[in-house]
Order: sequence, then structure tokens, then C-alpha cells
Amino acid sequence: MATKKKTTAWALAPAPESTDHVRIDKQYELFINGKWQKPKSGKYFDTINPANEQKLARIAEANEADVDAAVKAARKAYDTVWSRMPASERAKYIYRIARLLQEKAREFAVIESLDGGKAIR
Repeated sequence: MATKKKTTAWALAPAPESTDHVRIDKQYELFINGKWQKPKSGKYFDTINPANEQKLARIAEANEADVDAAVKAARKAYDTVWSRMPASERAKYIYRIARLLQEKAREFAVIESLDGGKAIR
């Protein structure tokens, strides 16, 4: 006995979450050695909202040379500053970063939802 498979058509629509508090720049560069830098290849890619197929932003595409520069900058910062800093001082920076991430958590969730199309829990 053959059964007929029922299919459902889903209508895609933007999430009802307000995006008024979210700032999305038109283009993002690479953050290397404390500065925003263009990718060495000059290449970028678009990030698209899958719900409405609108472009959210243009993102710098890092290549091996960019990653190398970032790793070298991070190593230099670690060797010259971070590793010489007392643990109690490093902890203050880590806690401050965590606090800033918590303050922006909803904004990050909205941006990630726009970029990936998943609902926010």
C-alpha cells in the first residue's frame, strides 16, 4: 500500500525581534595588531540574511598571510605585555571583557540570528 507524503510549504519572513538596537556596518575589515586592516588579498564576501536574502554586510576574507600577521601580533603581545602582567591584573581584563560580552549578548544574538537564520531562544 503506497502512502502519499504530505509536504508543507514554509513561508519565510524576517524574525519578529526588533533590530533597532543593532548596528551593522556595511563592511568589516580584519582586526590585527590593534588596528582594522584590509585583507592582503583584497577579497571580501557578502553575508546574507537567509530569511529575506538581503545583504547584511561585506566581510574581509583573511588568507594565510593575514592569519600569519595576526598570529605574529598575538605572540608579540603575549611575550612583551600579557605574560609579564600579574595574574590579578590579567583577571581584571578578562572579567571586563566578559562583562562587555554579557552587556551585548542580546545584540550578538540578534545579529547571529539575522546572519544564520536560527531563532533566538
